[in-house]
Order: sequence, then C-alpha cells, then structure tokens
Amino acid sequence: MSHRMTMNRSPARMRLPEGFSHLRPDLGKILKDHRTGVSGTVGPVSQEALAASVGMTLAALSRIENGHTWPQAQTLDRILEALEMDWPDVAVRGVRSVPPRRFDGTPQGTQVFVLCQRLRAERRALGWSLVELSRRSGVSASHLSRIERAEAGQSAVFTWHHDDLGRPREDRRVVFSNRVLADLATGRLREDEEE
Repeated sequence: MSHRMTMNRSPARMRLPEGFSHLRPDLGKILKDHRTGVSGTVGPVSQEALAASVGMTLAALSRIENGHTWPQAQTLDRILEALEMDWPDVAVRGVRSVPPRRFDGTPQGTQVFVLCQRLRAERRALGWSLVELSRRSGVSASHLSRIERAEAGQSAVFTWHHDDLGRPREDRRVVFSNRVLADLATGRLREDEEE
C-alpha cells in the first residue's frame, strides 16, 4: 500500500501563460529528469546545487521532485530558468477557465500593454532570445515571457516615471523599473547596436 502524500494544491490553480490550461501531473518527475540529465540539456545537476541556485531548501526541492507538493509560481519560474526549460515542458496546452489578467482599460493599463508589446518587438529586432534578455536584465525568462504577453499583473518591473511622481495617479506614465528593459522598450538598445 502506497503512503505517498497527495498534493495540497491543484496544478490548474497556478497562473499559467496563455495557451496552457494546467501543469502536468508528473511535474516532479519531469523536473527531476531534466536535473539528472535523463532529458533536457542542462543536467546532471545535484539536488543541492539546484536548490542553492534557485534559493530553496533541499527538502523543498525533494518534495517537489517526489510529487508531494507543487512549487510556488516564482519558485517554478526559477527552476525552469535554471534547467533551461519552458512551459511546454511542464504544462498542458489548452484553455483555462480563468483567463490571464491583461490590461484593464485604464490609461496606465493601456500603457503597460503598449510597453509589453514594444519590449517584445525590440527584443526580436535585436535577435535576442528570452534567455539572452534574461541574462542581460536579471529577470527570469519565464517572467519575461509573461511580461511580453501583458500577463504579468502588478509586477515589480513596472513603476511610475520619475518626473510624474507629483502628479495625480491617473496622469502618471508607466515605465520599466529595470534599466535594461526600459532601454530596450524605448529602442535605445537597438540604436546603440546600430552605431
């Protein structure tokens, strides 16, 4: 008789990128196989090394790999980045019952949406992958993917323009707080590359 624990949280409850309905039920095995080199291109990596690189305890990583618990969204982002994995590796394609949060129609929401679209266009114009932009900006590739699709919600990568802090909130401009993302979205990085 198996004494394996059941997971406390359904994989479908985690917010996923558009086009994915839920995490695969064998998520832990998939992550372990990539870590140990059974599949993927990064492994073998010890549990200790992976846990340290993503900022979690060895026990927590072990519970995830053994299917005893689901990772928090930010933890999964860091694991995917460390193992050079992406959502198709761990999630099932389909339609979610709850759509992703996009811009809300407010002036600031529209600004966020436009910023996200510009970021994607400029990154592609430079020929950079999400992994390359992640390396340069320090923002995880999976989080960048959500930002580019305007699904990042109230992410800390957005802030008010410093010149607008004295203005009423509805009159403030939204910008990227991350310098690399800000320069990329405004076209400054492409201009630098062309010089």
